Amino acid sequence: MKKLLLIISISLITMSFLPTKESHSSNIDFVENVEYKIRRCNAIAKSTEKRCKRCVSKKDDYQCYQHKPKN
Repeated sequence: MKKLLLIISISLITMSFLPTKESHSSNIDFVENVEYKIRRCNAIAKSTEKRCKRCVSKKDDYQCYQHKPKN
């Protein structure tokens, strides 16, 4: 029984030193590999100065509902 506890504790200790993948980098990979149904909005967000990540709703649209000019 003591040997079993010793083996488990040693394995847990060594596992804690293994490098882990950062969640931030995996989120970036997910965002870049998203497939859009029609196309991606081509607007630039004012707050982040980066391209919008939303999809457009119709084939004729080039901007999402948030960035689409109101008529």
